[in-house]
Amino acid sequence: MRFARFVTAIVPVLLAGLAAAAMPNAKPGLWESVTTTTMEQGLPPDMAGLAKMPAEQRRKLEQAMSSKGAKPTTTSARQCVTPEMIERGDAFASGGDSSCRRTVIDQSPQRVRLTLVCGDGRPTGEAEFTAAGPDHVTGKITMQTRTDRADIKLDMRVEARRISADCGALKPGERTRVGGG
Repeated sequence: MRFARFVTAIVPVLLAGLAAAAMPNAKPGLWESVTTTTMEQGLPPDMAGLAKMPAEQRRKLEQAMSSKGAKPTTTSARQCVTPEMIERGDAFASGGDSSCRRTVIDQSPQRVRLTLVCGDGRPTGEAEFTAAGPDHVTGKITMQTRTDRADIKLDMRVEARRISADCGALKPGERTRVGGG
């Protein structure tokens, strides 16, 4: 599905700027982030006969469609974060430009909340990241989009922890996937 590929590609870029805003006192070093993503898909808006369908039949169809993509997937990655990356707001980013426009709603040293409008304006959402300390951040991102095929809701939960002051074999800014689907 095109939206799922978009989200998979955009998640690391969405995290650019968020981590630095939420973690002004973050420590450089090797960080590991675990992202759990759940996607729900609604009925196609142009589905033939949908308007005439009995309520019970429509409910069953909606339930079947939403359970198709509702199984969470978890991925984890490691990244070498430098003090400069934290200062620039590049921590946890995989590089590249985001097609998402981020607007800060609320920001403090421990938390940042943003609205997101991506690409053609169809995918929209909110993100919130909270710093539990200079070596731990949690976050959630919720995105919605309406396509020709369906309404889609995406829920992502992120947990990032600094695991070492030494990046080992990873170069500054380098990101490597360490697990998950």
